[in-house]
Amino acid sequence: MRKHAATILTGLFCSLVTYFSAARLYQWAETGQLAVLSRKTSDQPEFMSWGDDRVSFVLLFALYLFFLKNGLHGMLVTCRDVWLRGRGWEP
Repeated sequence: MRKHAATILTGLFCSLVTYFSAARLYQWAETGQLAVLSRKTSDQPEFMSWGDDRVSFVLLFALYLFFLKNGLHGMLVTCRDVWLRGRGWEP
């Protein structure tokens, strides 16, 4: 039972990571600005665009793509594990 719970929790976590990364990238596609993960000071902007700082923009964009890829991969592995367990096989 613990293995089932761990599989389901992993799938839920990966789904949340995928959802939030996809939402940030969709927002970028709509507005042309990426939301910054955290602001260190109050004078830094909450959003970043290509024209503001290209290096930081590329790094942040790559981070969101990395989260999206890992979340999708985790969801696929979870679906595979659930399917195998349903068929009586141990992954």
